[in-house]
Amino acid sequence: MNRTIEWLCFLSLGAALGCGRAYDGEQRFPISGRVTVDGQPLDLGVIAFMPQAAGEGNGRVAGAPIRDGIYSVPEEKGPTAATYQVVIHWNKRTGRKIPNPMDREQMIDELTEGLPAQYHENTELTAQVSADQTTFDFDLKTQ
Repeated sequence: MNRTIEWLCFLSLGAALGCGRAYDGEQRFPISGRVTVDGQPLDLGVIAFMPQAAGEGNGRVAGAPIRDGIYSVPEEKGPTAATYQVVIHWNKRTGRKIPNPMDREQMIDELTEGLPAQYHENTELTAQVSADQTTFDFDLKTQ
């Protein structure tokens, strides 16, 4: 599969995460924060909060796009109180233009993963969501 199509699908997935309904008695929370890479705002990416424990009552998946270092998930799509693994992808521009898979006559920026696997595939990031803790900032390092 074309790398660009993979990224477009992942961006769509990231924007749609957390769309599930809340169950009776379940309190969701709005979450937000900043993501920097080597001290600079992450320009384009996605963030996902994945429950550490599986099963009902152990958290709800939530996620959002990251734009200019900022992400925000509204309450209705937010996570419940739980401990989460945090997955972050950086859609880093390579500087090359490639044909748009949806319109081959249009050229778009080629994107590649810009972060080490410790922030996505083998994430070391966690967050404890609660009524008192809904802001999560992440300062990531590429080296």
